[in-house]
Amino acid sequence: MSLRYRAVKKVTREVKSRTLAQLEEYLKNYKYMVIAELVKVGSAELQTMRKLLRSVAVLKVARNRLVQKAIERVHGTKFDLTGQNLFIFTNKNPFELYLFLQRNKIATEAQAGMIAPKDIVVPEGNTGLAPGPVLSKFSKLKVPTKIVEGSIWIAKDTVVAKQGEVISKDVVELLNLLGIKPIETTLNLRLAYDGKEIIKDIRLDLDEMMKEIKNAQGNALKLALNASLPVVEVMPMLIQRAYQEYLKIAENLVVPEKDILPKNISKAKIIAETLYQRLKDKL
Repeated sequence: MSLRYRAVKKVTREVKSRTLAQLEEYLKNYKYMVIAELVKVGSAELQTMRKLLRSVAVLKVARNRLVQKAIERVHGTKFDLTGQNLFIFTNKNPFELYLFLQRNKIATEAQAGMIAPKDIVVPEGNTGLAPGPVLSKFSKLKVPTKIVEGSIWIAKDTVVAKQGEVISKDVVELLNLLGIKPIETTLNLRLAYDGKEIIKDIRLDLDEMMKEIKNAQGNALKLALNASLPVVEVMPMLIQRAYQEYLKIAENLVVPEKDILPKNISKAKIIAETLYQRLKDKL
């Protein structure tokens, strides 16, 4: 065995040993280990994610085998891991982490063959590019341009890919040339582990939740109103309903109350006129 081979092998062992020790420390010090897909996450996006989560989590890329070994050592649990994973160690509830990531998506470059999630627009204004062969890229995509003081200007906001369309290579080249990153992305959380349980399907649809809350609130108000429960939310409606019922009763009893007296007088007048007309016809 050569000295070089033994040196490399020693370094590899030391790196694995340090990584394993670090993973064990994270598992002990953080409440949750959240696993995210590492597929299609570039190094630039990963660095941005690290900065974004710096105050709430630690992101670690490690071999599945080492993570499995660390979990077994710390929690005494055998853990099955497959695929390319990013490991997030945090004390934040996984669903809070999911919402945080959804609210803080990062902008990334488009890739040819992607489906445009929304209309992709190149904005009006100075591109900072000098005139030349590059003008053909604009004309190919029917982006109107003009030359102002030796620089290419886009004449007006132009949609280069509509929502639902496949993003072409020409569009990608132009967007990259202009430094436009039209795709919003975030980490796809697969599951979380708290040392005892595995939490799957880390998703929250806030719009659907808001709809359910509004429906529940409406049903609760109806129930409280029908049951005449004296709670703050329905008291004004109960008072209004009671008042309307009082008016009906007072009207039928012909009670001389000021609130209904004008209505009763008007009603009496109509009855008297009707009676007069009938008697008049018989005389």
